[in-house]
Amino acid sequence: MNSRKTMDLIRGYAIFFLCLFIFMMWGINLFSISQTEEKVLISENNGPELVGVGATTSYCFKPKPFLYYYFKELGYSIEFCEGVPVSRHKLLMVVDPPHEIEQARLRELFNWVRAGGSLLFFLPAAHGLDRFIGLSRNLHEQDLSNELLLRLPYLDEVELISSDRHAIHRQTGMSFFSVMPEDMGGSSIFMSYRGLGRLLVLAHPDFLNGVGLKKRDNLLLVTRIVEHLATAKNFSILDTQPKLQLQARGRRMVANQRSFMARQKVDHLSFWSLLKANPISWVLMQILVALTVYFISTGRRFGRPVALADPEMRNVSYVRNLGRLLAERGDSSHALSEILYGFASAAIKRYGLAPMAQLKEIIAAIRVGNVEVADSLSRIEGDVNQILNSRNNSPNALLRVVRSLERARKELKLYD
Repeated sequence: MNSRKTMDLIRGYAIFFLCLFIFMMWGINLFSISQTEEKVLISENNGPELVGVGATTSYCFKPKPFLYYYFKELGYSIEFCEGVPVSRHKLLMVVDPPHEIEQARLRELFNWVRAGGSLLFFLPAAHGLDRFIGLSRNLHEQDLSNELLLRLPYLDEVELISSDRHAIHRQTGMSFFSVMPEDMGGSSIFMSYRGLGRLLVLAHPDFLNGVGLKKRDNLLLVTRIVEHLATAKNFSILDTQPKLQLQARGRRMVANQRSFMARQKVDHLSFWSLLKANPISWVLMQILVALTVYFISTGRRFGRPVALADPEMRNVSYVRNLGRLLAERGDSSHALSEILYGFASAAIKRYGLAPMAQLKEIIAAIRVGNVEVADSLSRIEGDVNQILNSRNNSPNALLRVVRSLERARKELKLYD
């Protein structure tokens, strides 16, 4: 490499590293001190931005339990009903019902359970329905005999739930099983099989609100129970107070009259805001695009272009030169001798002939097994002798002989 090419290469790399340094410093500057301006609402004396004005407006709505919104997020189909569901194989929830419920409705619920339904009660720490369901509240320290325990395999993940000393126990003669009993002898979950259905009671205030469900494994317990009882991802909630409506009052909120819009500098939020914050960024951005296009167009090289060799002369091989020489001299004998030697060596090996067997002997051996191929080879025997003795250099004769030999090789499946 001469000195001129060396200088061109050094100059190209110097430009490249200089541009790299410039854009690196530009990026560091953008992400360190860049700021942009935005319109913000500024209040005098740091007062509130929104204030209530005008008359209050009343709203009426029907409250829904927290579990309704939770299972809606999980994709469950939930409906509220004033009576028992039509389907006998469905889950019905009773969430924090009033202390006094008509006995006719309770008998209807228990008859629906006996027909195959699943009834799930969510009760607070103490409730008036205990005596109708068949439960009594006792202290853990009491000595309770003949406690029936039940293990539910779909609750294996649940280890600890909310409970207090005032737990529930089955009354004498009631067919209830304790689920997950505590060390002190009490439990907050009871199950009973009534007819073809089942009755499940969760008696603790933590199961009735979102804060309580977040404690321990409460939410996991409720989720696993509903997944097991409502396999079709739909259940019903008993509307124990269908006429209950809550009323709320609210005011229209508007911007504080003492507030005003102003431009305030804030830290950069995106790359686009960085470009707008620095006018020099537009120039540097254009330089970056121009350099990218330049280097791509010049083939990613530095320095003067180097002349390439003729592409037609680079791939000229010995075989191509030899073929061109034979074609110019019209020497068909040499080409045929090579092709005939390959055919004869494969045929001699196939038929077990002498190493120097002639074409006539090969044809005679082939005729024993394939008369058609032998006849085609007999027709070109004269042409072979004329070409090998240089008495006929016609390309047509050579082509006819070569095609006959290749056809015979394929028919006989001769491979050298």
